[in-house]
Amino acid sequence: MSDCSLLYAQSTTALPDGLRGMVNGGIDVSRHLSEEKRTALMEAAIDLFSTQGFHATPTQQISKRAGVSAGTLFRYFSTKEELIDSLYTSVTAALTDAVNEAIRPEIPVEEQIKNVKREVLYWMFENPKKTLFFEQFSSSPSITQRARGEGMLRISALDELYHKAVSCGLLAGINREVFLANFWYPNFMLIHLHAFGALQGSIEETTEQAVTSMWCGLAKNP
Repeated sequence: MSDCSLLYAQSTTALPDGLRGMVNGGIDVSRHLSEEKRTALMEAAIDLFSTQGFHATPTQQISKRAGVSAGTLFRYFSTKEELIDSLYTSVTAALTDAVNEAIRPEIPVEEQIKNVKREVLYWMFENPKKTLFFEQFSSSPSITQRARGEGMLRISALDELYHKAVSCGLLAGINREVFLANFWYPNFMLIHLHAFGALQGSIEETTEQAVTSMWCGLAKNP
């Protein structure tokens, strides 16, 4: 090893791990691996919680599914409850993105509501495990009130569309709770059928039928 190479090796060895990773090629490898492990743990937890439930899923099983050592989970989440709150927050954030991307103020309110239904269903078909997790834990005591409140606040754009539709006289005397139930709950049944391989017709056809069915059930003059 040349004198310059030796000097470089000694100087970088003395650096903290994060800075040493940045010097070696400009990428903090240790941070990258940590994010990979966190993602692996969350994906494993989604798989297991959505099929086995919260209490029937020990943390050791989550770690094993994620391919990490048993104690690694608690380096990222101080408790099992913190893990499930993080999962819930992550899923509701993704659903919020689907809702917000579908809202286009320049088009009629009716079409905005249909667009949101369409995009949310497409997201759910692409993410069935996350969808079933969201269905199962939205009303579960395993989720803290703080996380649930933040999650519902994220999807408040649907409330705004509901009130706009009411003010425009589009809905047939439908209250907010019935509107939201018609919007959300049929989706979960379709995702269950899709997960079981029992969905008849293509996802595109099913989605359009679901959009039409929702609006016919809500609108004053469908």
